[in-house]
Amino acid sequence: MVLTMRYGILLLSLLLFAPSLSAAEFDEFIDYDTGVHQSTHGWYLSSQSGGAKQFDVWQIESGYQYHLGANIQLYLSSRLTSSSKQQQASHGLLSGIKYHLSPRISINSALTSTSTEQQTQLGMELSSQYQLTEQLNLNATVDYQDIEQVVALGLGFRF
Repeated sequence: MVLTMRYGILLLSLLLFAPSLSAAEFDEFIDYDTGVHQSTHGWYLSSQSGGAKQFDVWQIESGYQYHLGANIQLYLSSRLTSSSKQQQASHGLLSGIKYHLSPRISINSALTSTSTEQQTQLGMELSSQYQLTEQLNLNATVDYQDIEQVVALGLGFRF
């Protein structure tokens, strides 16, 4: 029940913050010669603050994404998470799919494996991203693991 409610919150936030696609945006999004989204594959690096109650935990993710076809990317990455008073440092692997609904909206799903000094946990993530401006994104994430379930809304900066 709680997990279903969290998915509902994620979808609701996506609908609230996702205006319809204008013709100008659609022209930028689609290559009319091939009919597919202009997306590249290659290496990437990202970082974000983590934790629902604190800002002193950071996640750094690095990996490779491969363009599969119309608006779909497959990715494999590694993740490092810093430690805090309430959380141990961890590292892990992610494998997932990213789907672009429009030039500004994307949905990610991933299977995760996270290791600390004591144990390894399997988990799953579902996230959405809305690009407000060229450098500012709105993010919503549902993260499920054995120990904790987290719903996070946040702003991200792109550079």
